[in-house]
Amino acid sequence: MILPAGIITFPICCVITDLLTEVYGFNRTRQAIWTAVASTILFAVFTQAAILLTPADFWPNQAAFEAIFDLSWRLAAAGCLAWVAGEFANSYVMSRMKILQNARHMAGRFIGSTVIGQFFDTAVFMTVAFAGTMPWKNFFMMLGAAWAFKIAYEVIALPLSVPITKWVKKLEGVEHFDKQELHIV
Repeated sequence: MILPAGIITFPICCVITDLLTEVYGFNRTRQAIWTAVASTILFAVFTQAAILLTPADFWPNQAAFEAIFDLSWRLAAAGCLAWVAGEFANSYVMSRMKILQNARHMAGRFIGSTVIGQFFDTAVFMTVAFAGTMPWKNFFMMLGAAWAFKIAYEVIALPLSVPITKWVKKLEGVEHFDKQELHIV
C-alpha cells in the first residue's frame, strides 16, 4: 500500500473538524476551515521567501532546503483546495445528517460524512499534488488507498472521538443544530 506521508497526521484534523461541527455547527466550523487555509497559504509564502533569501556562507544545505520546500506551493495549493472541498462537504453532510437524525447516531454521522468529505479531499489533493508525477495506475491505487485509509482511521478513532465530543458538548453546554438554510459562497 502506497500512501502520501501526510496521511499519518491529516486524519486527526478531520476528527477535530467533526467535533467542531457536531458541537458548534457548520458556520463556526467554516471559520476554522478558512483559518486553516490562510495558515497553509502563509506557510507556502514564507517558505518561498526563505528560498529566495541569500543563504549564510556557512550553510551547506541550501540545495536540499530548496529541493524540499520548492514543492510547498503545489502542496499548499493541493492542501487548500482539498481542505475546502473535503471539509465543507464533510461538515455540510454532517450538519444535514444531524438534523435528519435528530442528533442521534453520532458515530454514523462521523463515518458517513467522512466517506463523502474524504472522497472530495483525497481526489482533489491527489490530483493537484501528484497528477503527472507518476504512472496513472499508481496514482489511482494511491488515491484509493488514501481514501480507504482515511475512512478506516475515522472508524478506529470512534471510540475516542465520540466520547470526547459528548464531553465537550456537556462541558460547553452546547447542542447546535444548523436549522437555517446553508449558503456556501
